[in-house]
Amino acid sequence: MIEVTVKSKISGRFKTGSFTARELLHTYEDDLVCNLTQCNCQPVGETYVVECNCDEEWEEYDLFFSDGF
Repeated sequence: MIEVTVKSKISGRFKTGSFTARELLHTYEDDLVCNLTQCNCQPVGETYVVECNCDEEWEEYDLFFSDGF
C-alpha cells in the first residue's frame, strides 16, 4: 500500500489514505484528492438545501506519496 497525504494550503490541515499502486494508476489526481477530502454536508432544515463550502479548503493543496521506505 502507498500512503497518500494531502495538505491544504489554506488551512494547513492534513488528510491521509492508503491506496494500492493499481488504484493510483487508474485514478486522476483530482479524484484522489476528492476521495481523501470528502465533506459530510447535511441539508439545512426542511428545505433540503445543502449550504456547505468545506470543499473550498481543499482547492489549493500539496500532495505527498510515501511507500514506507
